Amino acid sequence: MKERKLLLLKGIYILPVIIFILYSHETYAIKDLSFSKVYEVSNNNILKSHNLNKDYFRDEVYIGTQENDIDRDSIQEYILLVKTYSDSMQADKAIYYAKKYIRSTSDLSIINDHVFSKISQTDLYLNFKNSYKLRFNFLSLFYLFAGFLGLFIFIILNLKKKISSGSSFLMSLFVLLHSLFIIHLSLYLINCHYYFPHTLLMSTIFTFLYGPLIYFYFKITVTNYKLKWKNCLHLLPALILLVYIFPYYMMSAKEKFIILFDQEDLLRLETKFIIVAKIMSLVFYAVLTLKIYKVSKTIVKQKKMKLLWQRNIIAIYMLYVLAFILFITITLGFFDTLAFFHLQIIVMVGLVFYVAYIAYVQPEVFKGEVKLVDPINLFKYKTSNLTPSYSLELKAIMLKLLNDDKIHRENDINLQKLSEKLGTSRHNTSQVINEHFKLNFFELINKYRIIDAVEILNKNPHNNLNIIEVAYKVGFNNKVTFNKSFKKHLSQTPSEYIKSLDIKGNE
Repeated sequence: MKERKLLLLKGIYILPVIIFILYSHETYAIKDLSFSKVYEVSNNNILKSHNLNKDYFRDEVYIGTQENDIDRDSIQEYILLVKTYSDSMQADKAIYYAKKYIRSTSDLSIINDHVFSKISQTDLYLNFKNSYKLRFNFLSLFYLFAGFLGLFIFIILNLKKKISSGSSFLMSLFVLLHSLFIIHLSLYLINCHYYFPHTLLMSTIFTFLYGPLIYFYFKITVTNYKLKWKNCLHLLPALILLVYIFPYYMMSAKEKFIILFDQEDLLRLETKFIIVAKIMSLVFYAVLTLKIYKVSKTIVKQKKMKLLWQRNIIAIYMLYVLAFILFITITLGFFDTLAFFHLQIIVMVGLVFYVAYIAYVQPEVFKGEVKLVDPINLFKYKTSNLTPSYSLELKAIMLKLLNDDKIHRENDINLQKLSEKLGTSRHNTSQVINEHFKLNFFELINKYRIIDAVEILNKNPHNNLNIIEVAYKVGFNNKVTFNKSFKKHLSQTPSEYIKSLDIKGNE
């Protein structure tokens, strides 16, 4: 029953995405005209061509589009006018009729240097060409690669039996939406969106889904929350926006192409409202998610390593919220800084690569059931020559120094002195402490000092020693540090602990 419910839930989330992807890549029959031959137009506008005649245009030129009001003669006229004005060096008119031709046929192949040979070096033509021709660069291809990598990760997270669960499905969907958004922006950067007109407004509603997905992922992994049908109400903002812009999705490919080609500013009146709503959604769910994370840290301190994965994801999410707000400053015209545009994509790409790495090295983490190595220390000791056997040997010596020699009671003890007593380097000493005790040097020393302090207080039921004497005896240099460390380990101050001993003694 549980598996059936999970399968149904996946279907509810995935089906619209799959339909939308298929719809976005619907093929649009556009006849690819070849303008590789040079046409000559005489003064009386009679077409001459090499190896071509007028019947070519009647038989081969694409005319149908999806509107009946565009006839063969109009298409042929546009072609002739483009060539005529191009040959007569009238770049503005040649480009004007080239645009009319493209709007009528959705065919961009007319933009080539053969047709515009006489004006191919003019600023008007070069700007026109650069506006609509494909432009590949390393960054756009890198984004595209990251987007498709995210699609692959989405499939992996849902097909692997060891990973598949409600929480991993939410994370996979979170990655999927980011990946589709990256691909969508990549198409714009490459100028490829003209060839996929159904991608118009493809990722508009995604921002309203990021918050709910990451919020419920945290709820499930951190608090073992069980999803309920009423949780679908969190999808309401996305659904409202989807219904509002659905008429645009129902447009034909030709209509969408014209909107893209004319670079129309869709939803101009609604843009500010939608942007504010998106920011509110991102911030609202960021606050909710952060509260869950902080509560979980307070309640289960012993599971700190378990929460590292959640910590890293929420850090990326917070960074995305900031990047999105900066990106909006470009949309609203406050700044014209291209770095803000790329920052949003880079954060998304970072998320995809991070999730891909975890899916490869430790996929069980997505369920929140296993420990994750802190990425801060992931490569810290990568070049270390400390072998496992030598590491265990140093650990044994260190325990002897702490338990028998009470080295932590020396108030001037530091990492260098401890390393000298171990007969090894500071780097090796630090690595042993981190790997075997999961602490840093000062945390380890203070831990043993507090253990000794508690032991001294327990052996002194009549409280003949005051707090500062105990602090000095176990190695602390001042009362403030002692009180802070004591409370950190025992959740109460030394004075409170002494009072509790008095109460027990009286009983």
